[in-house]
Amino acid sequence: MTPNFSLETLQTLLADPPKFHEAHGRPTSALRIDDETCLELKARLKPGMKTLEIGAGLSTIVFAGSGCQHTCIMPDEKLAYRIQDYCRSLSVDTSNVRFIISGSSDVIHQMGRSAYDLILIDGCHGFPTVFVDFYYAAKALKTGGALIIDDLRIYTCDLIASFMQSDPGWNVELMTIRFAIGVKIAETVDGEWTNQPFVVLRSKGTSPIKHPIYFAKITARTLRNEGARETARRISGWLKSTARALLKGRLQEG
Repeated sequence: MTPNFSLETLQTLLADPPKFHEAHGRPTSALRIDDETCLELKARLKPGMKTLEIGAGLSTIVFAGSGCQHTCIMPDEKLAYRIQDYCRSLSVDTSNVRFIISGSSDVIHQMGRSAYDLILIDGCHGFPTVFVDFYYAAKALKTGGALIIDDLRIYTCDLIASFMQSDPGWNVELMTIRFAIGVKIAETVDGEWTNQPFVVLRSKGTSPIKHPIYFAKITARTLRNEGARETARRISGWLKSTARALLKGRLQEG
C-alpha cells in the first residue's frame, strides 16, 4: 500500500481533482465519481483486495493508493498514461494496476469467475453495454463482495440498481441519488425471470396492477372465447403470481 495515501491525502485530492477526461474539447474533472463515492470506496478498500473497475479516472487512483490488486478496463490508452503520470506525482504505486485497453463488452467475459472482492461499474452507460457489464461483473464478484454502480441519474444505471434492490441475490447497503452499493449474497444472475420480482411486477403477462388495460383486454377475450370458468382460473393465477412477486420484493427490502 502507498504509505502516504491517507484519508487526508484523498480529501486534498478532492479539493482540486485532476482533469483526466475531456468535455467539449477541454479537460474536465466533472466526469469523475463524486466525493461521497470516493470516500465510501476508500473506506471499503483494503491492501491486497482484488478489484475490478469498468472505466477509469480518479477512482483508479483510490484503488491504486489503497494497495489493491486492481484491473482497470477502458478503451483510452492515453487516459491510462495520464493516470499513471498523476500517480507518480503523488508517489502512488501503480505496479499492481493492470490496464486493459478495450471496450468492456469485448473483454469482461474473460474475467475470472468469483475472483473479485469489489467491482466498480462506471464505463459506457449505454444500452446494452452497461447490462453486459453488470451480468459479467456479477459472475466475477465473490459472494460477499461489493458491486458499485455509478451515475444513477442515467436510466440504464438506475435500472440495474433498482433490480439489485428487489433481487434476493443482492443486499443493497447504500443508495444515493448518484450511486448504489450492493453486496452479493447469492448467485442469481442466471435465474429465470419468474424468480425475479423486478421482472414479474413489470411484465404485462404477470402484473395486473401495473398493466390494468392489458389485463382487461385479455380478460375480455378469454371470457368471450373460453368462458367464465377458464377466465376465473386465469385471473386467479395472475393474482397469485403478482402476490408472490410482491411478497418476495417486500421480504428482500426487509
